[in-house]
Amino acid sequence: MATAAARRARTPTSDDNGHSGRLLLRMPPELHSELAQAAERDGSSLNAYITRILGNSVEGAAPPRPSGGRLLRYAVIADLVLVAVAALVAVALLIAAWP
Repeated sequence: MATAAARRARTPTSDDNGHSGRLLLRMPPELHSELAQAAERDGSSLNAYITRILGNSVEGAAPPRPSGGRLLRYAVIADLVLVAVAALVAVALLIAAWP
């Protein structure tokens, strides 16, 4: 049988409402993976990222938008393809105009 002092020693510190600041949360593995990737793109820990998102949600702020890493990659690739096509057209026009 544990004494009250032993129970207090094992209990994390808490605020006046009895909340310790620790939370065990179960989620689908896919969501866990997506959140971990978003935190990595954000340059923060998973805990800090989720805490900030939840805090913004409670405060009524808009959730942070993804940095667009994948979208940016596709845009750069599309730009490179466009430049390559334009270069080929320019070379073809130069060859056709050569006397």
